[in-house]
Amino acid sequence: MKKRIVIFWSILIILALVRLIFSLYIVRPDIGPCLKATSFGIGTIDEDPEFKETGQLVAIRVKDMSTRADDSVVQCPSDLIVRAKTKLYPKFKFGDLVNFSGKLNIPFNFKSADGRAFDYKGYLAKDDIFYEMKSADITKISDGDMGFWGVLSSYLFALKRGFVMNLNRTLGEPYSALAAGLVVGEKSALGAQLLEDFRTVGLIHIVVLSGFNITVVADALRRMLSPLPRVWGIVIGGLGMILFGVLVGGGATVVRSCFMASLALFADISRRDYNVIRALMFAALVMLIQNPLILLHDPSFQLSFLATFGLILLASPIEKRLTMIPERFGMRGTVASTFATQIFVSPFILYMMGQLSIIGVVVNILVLPFIPITMLAVFLTGATGFISIPFFGWCAHLLLAYELLIVQSFARIPFAAIHIPQFSSWFVVGFYVVFMGIYFWLSVQRRRNSSI
Repeated sequence: MKKRIVIFWSILIILALVRLIFSLYIVRPDIGPCLKATSFGIGTIDEDPEFKETGQLVAIRVKDMSTRADDSVVQCPSDLIVRAKTKLYPKFKFGDLVNFSGKLNIPFNFKSADGRAFDYKGYLAKDDIFYEMKSADITKISDGDMGFWGVLSSYLFALKRGFVMNLNRTLGEPYSALAAGLVVGEKSALGAQLLEDFRTVGLIHIVVLSGFNITVVADALRRMLSPLPRVWGIVIGGLGMILFGVLVGGGATVVRSCFMASLALFADISRRDYNVIRALMFAALVMLIQNPLILLHDPSFQLSFLATFGLILLASPIEKRLTMIPERFGMRGTVASTFATQIFVSPFILYMMGQLSIIGVVVNILVLPFIPITMLAVFLTGATGFISIPFFGWCAHLLLAYELLIVQSFARIPFAAIHIPQFSSWFVVGFYVVFMGIYFWLSVQRRRNSSI
């Protein structure tokens, strides 16, 4: 390996490690008398609101905040982001200038029924959010004064809302909820029972974390573009990923996953197989330098990295062994890709969810091969909904109905899933370390045998 390449990778790794180490010592900003007191202030909506059945969640970038103490108004520190929950209507949007009031508290971690703890503090801290209001009273003042990037983000989020509205209007519930979960990663509209059905059959990852789904989109693009000349494949593939990211809102999760998947896609289309892994590592290191906390607290980043890595390592070997599946319409490759990603992300999902689906293998075989074409149909339904083309809606509805039928039918089977007691994350790390050791040992043996 050339000296310049070694220096380049060393600099990236050192920067990522330094950023990660310093991020572990981030101190929560002190808000003085406003803590656990009813506070009021002015701020702007800093992210696209998250709508749920019980209300909406907004991130408010505080411009000015105060509280009352001893019959006087006490000024509190500002320049922070507060996560607030308020009633569902009126609905707010990114960039709105608002008045807010409510009791300000420090977020706390919570546990599931089986004792699994979720580091909610860390999950919010990765986005510089250290305080929240459980029941906030929010009123809109104006649309706010945004710069170029604010206007661009506002446009993208508005496009996402229009995209989801097209799905709701064309598909109806619960199909539009599943469609939005697959493509945009919105799961709130699915309802508690349907979400539990997806957990039971081992498919919750397709509607909870969009990083997995974006990996599926990138691989489907790679397969569709492989017959084209290399340059055309790279150009169309890049435009396809950008268009996908734009039409589903361009949020932080989507941007990270699209960036990671796009680099792997370009490296693979350019037929430089060794560089596929290097491209993935480059994307991951760049994202860690930009925000190191996603390594520890962003499940979407973790899942998209594992899914893409599994796709690179396992898809081709699995495809060679699936001789019983015809190659027509890319069926063998699609099944191999879904198996590769599923195998590689399963230990991580099992650690997070604590539920082992006994029928998960069967359901994955019946459903996952159809996910790429379903996502394409949903994407075209949402995109063409702006100009009313019903054909794609019919296709999407048929595919979504089939997948919901499979999920709901198999979820009713007695003992379809068992709960796994909480276990250490080191078992997950150990699995991937052992897997990579065996993989590289087999690769070395294969090279030795080929050279004889």
